[in-house]
Amino acid sequence: MNLLQSIRKNLPSDLASDELLLVGLSGGADSVCLLLALQELGFRVEALHCNFELRGVESEADEAFCRRLCRNINVPLSVRHFRTRSFAQRHTLSLEMAARQLRYDWFAEVCRQRGAKAVCIAHHRDDNIETLLLNLVRGTGIHGTTGMKAVSELNGLTLLRPLLQLGRQDIEDWLTERGQTWVTDSTNLQSDAAQRNLIRLEVLPLLEQMNPRVRETLQEDIQRMTEAEALYDIAVRGALKEAMDSDGQLNIARLSAATSPRTLLYEWLHPFGFNSTQIKEIHEGLEGESGRVWNSATHRLLRDRGRLLLQEVSPASVDEQVLPLEGLFISAENVRLLVRRKSVDSSFVIPRDARVATFDLEKLELPLTLRRVREGDRMQPFGFDGTRLVSDILTDRKLSLFEKESQLVVMSGERIVWLVGQRVGAGAEVDAATRHVMQIHLL
Repeated sequence: MNLLQSIRKNLPSDLASDELLLVGLSGGADSVCLLLALQELGFRVEALHCNFELRGVESEADEAFCRRLCRNINVPLSVRHFRTRSFAQRHTLSLEMAARQLRYDWFAEVCRQRGAKAVCIAHHRDDNIETLLLNLVRGTGIHGTTGMKAVSELNGLTLLRPLLQLGRQDIEDWLTERGQTWVTDSTNLQSDAAQRNLIRLEVLPLLEQMNPRVRETLQEDIQRMTEAEALYDIAVRGALKEAMDSDGQLNIARLSAATSPRTLLYEWLHPFGFNSTQIKEIHEGLEGESGRVWNSATHRLLRDRGRLLLQEVSPASVDEQVLPLEGLFISAENVRLLVRRKSVDSSFVIPRDARVATFDLEKLELPLTLRRVREGDRMQPFGFDGTRLVSDILTDRKLSLFEKESQLVVMSGERIVWLVGQRVGAGAEVDAATRHVMQIHLL
């Protein structure tokens, strides 16, 4: 199979030959080959070049090369300059991650503007093999053995990698046959460049002494692992579904009884930012006391009464919010409350519903306010003598730590008159002398 046939086979089968494709063009052999090959296959192509302003004269020379190339082959070219160092410092990112974010955000923007199907990236077989070997050396699960995908999604952007079945030498030979030059980057934006060079220049040549076809063999291994990954994902989804309670929380007893519970924990938690060390600790502490919390950058995990509860870290809530005297109120936590005032007559009946609080309007100190429960909060539940800690009331109702932390209270002055959705407080209750009531409905 020649290079053009390999590229066409590696593209989605439903991709029309006149489809507009954007091509990330650095000026290196891989991206130059990709652009020329797609044009030769009949696709409408436009090139995108990122000047990250990191290499001074070399960056300008790469841009000039891309401009000459696209002018010579009559391909539209868009160029964007980025102040990568300042962006990286401002967002506390490595240069590699900053360049990656800037590149793909811009690619997505141009895709929307031009109505393009996807952006084509020039990763090839040898890149994939180097990634596989790096992952194996560092330690990896099944996903790390499958390499890059020919088609992938990144924040709504479709990325195509048509060169994944082709080696670096195949690409350079194809360009040489056509008399086409390219530029060589003297640096590498990847933070693992030194390790990749070690694999490329020393490890792979040694492996080729053992097996001259080692690159083809490793690529075949990647393909087999990709197929195995599909079966693995089906099995993991099924096992996690079996281990979940009806409300979507993980049941520890069911998890422990499953095959490879630690693997299931990893597949469940890793997408939420938990690392391997944390997941090992969580697995070893499954049978511990309730109340233990583990944190990632975006989520919290709570061990509570035989279950693992996962919660997204929410921004700090507004301390106090004033409720309207009447009407719909939507809190900062997106809790919806409907406030109504009514006159009392002989037909009035107090709803027996924990989601509705009814107060004697004249006994309230207005305006009412809404806030989250605080440590040490006390209230006198209706029908009780004396006050109780709110935390004790919530514990009696078997609320988890996460539920306790997010519990809202309605305040009348300094007094809690409603533990929202749970209990009404004493002091503003309706009695025979009540003429007007205020009702708050939790929607």
